Amino acid sequence: MIKVFKMISGEELISKTVDTGTGWTLNSPAQIVMQQTKDGLGVALAPYMPYASGDIHLYTHAVASESIPDVNMENEYSRLFGSGIQIAGAGSLLAR
Repeated sequence: MIKVFKMISGEELISKTVDTGTGWTLNSPAQIVMQQTKDGLGVALAPYMPYASGDIHLYTHAVASESIPDVNMENEYSRLFGSGIQIAGAGSLLAR
């Protein structure tokens, strides 16, 4: 399952996760960063701990909140760090 985390340090992460009971195992985590674009502020994804080997364990006491990502954010994460498979929006399934 892909989740978004707000860390007590202020960082925001998105990752494929497995609940371990004491936290989560993160596979291919990315940090969510705000960046200036020509249209104003935008969101970018950057590898989180790219120098680490294997999965990363995230402890519950380090997390301020967690959530399921917006479908657009999940699609962008999957495109950049995952399988590349994207979730179709409800409107795209209508017969033409």
